[in-house]
Amino acid sequence: MTFVTQVLAAIFAVVFFAYVIRLVSKGKLSLRYSFFWLALSVVILIAAIFPGFIGAIGELFGFVLTTNFVYFLGLFLLLAFSLMLSVVVTKQAACIKNLTQRLAIVEKEVQDRC
Repeated sequence: MTFVTQVLAAIFAVVFFAYVIRLVSKGKLSLRYSFFWLALSVVILIAAIFPGFIGAIGELFGFVLTTNFVYFLGLFLLLAFSLMLSVVVTKQAACIKNLTQRLAIVEKEVQDRC
């Protein structure tokens, strides 16, 4: 990794970290989901500062090329994040169904009283 690439990656990581913090402070991003993005920006910053670190970890897992390890890691993180969001959506769908049923019961009770 060239010095210019390292500097650009470090700047990107810091700007991304600040942007996530800004989204959380404005209430546009839940604190629960911000941890994933904050951790990702820290990992990018570490990889920019210590470019050999990612290659060494990739070699430990048996990857010959660092790029293959980065792609594998990115795919794994996207799948994990998608699974987490699927669990949240399923839970929210169940809550919406329960709230809709409760609202229907309350509306029926109000109609019966009138």
